[in-house]
Amino acid sequence: MTFNRNALPAVADVLALLSIEPTRSNGSGYAQVKCPIHGESNPSLSIHLERGNWRCFACGEAGGDALELYRRARGLTFAQAARDLGAWEGK
Repeated sequence: MTFNRNALPAVADVLALLSIEPTRSNGSGYAQVKCPIHGESNPSLSIHLERGNWRCFACGEAGGDALELYRRARGLTFAQAARDLGAWEGK
């Protein structure tokens, strides 16, 4: 079993799986969204729509890619999240 980073869906697709609607991105490629980790009504999580790195300015959580955001939001292990997103190959 191996992880294939190239098989990960686009950041926008991962956000859609989490039922998150991003705002327009700013000039640097970041958009503000509602944090799926701590649940909130105001967008305080900033995510880069191409690279996937993110940080929530309310709860302090941060990560390097959309896979990590998906994993933490759903309470999954790395392998479970990679399987859900189609990036875990093998049995």
